[in-house]
Amino acid sequence: MPGEMAVSGRLVVLESERPDAWWQPGAPPQLVVTTAALRRLKGRQLDAVLAHEQGHARARHDWLLNCSSALAGGFPQVPVFAAFRDEMHRLVELAADDTASRRFGRLTTALALVELNEHRGVFGPCPTPQAHVPARVHRLLTPPDRLPPARRLRLTAAAALVPVVPVLVAFVPGLRALG
Repeated sequence: MPGEMAVSGRLVVLESERPDAWWQPGAPPQLVVTTAALRRLKGRQLDAVLAHEQGHARARHDWLLNCSSALAGGFPQVPVFAAFRDEMHRLVELAADDTASRRFGRLTTALALVELNEHRGVFGPCPTPQAHVPARVHRLLTPPDRLPPARRLRLTAAAALVPVVPVLVAFVPGLRALG
């Protein structure tokens, strides 16, 4: 039933018209998913969202966010701490996106982000508190940069020479003794 804990105690389904999912830190940590998210996300998209949230829990992102928030709150006159807090929030989201995309693919993860956030107006012309979401989607949909051909050739040559070095070390003294 919605709002009741699952058998494992780690998943809570919350009745809501707003699609959302988050990891609630604690002992034990719990994953909260709204009924709207369960209705809106299909198959692998839901799996990608769950993997994203589990990535936060496994990497203990709550600690990083709490520490950066404590610094920003404790030293409000030092603007670098506020910037650090904002950047830390962005980076932990990118890390969790990477966790989900490695398992379920970049496109599936991007589509899940869109499904969960399009009702918030984050993809419109006006900035919102979740303004980083379109950049995250764009990052997931942009193919990773490839190395230039010259760099790939140098790396291949270096990798091919690695097994030759121990052979030379072993045979050079013997060849000197013969010569």
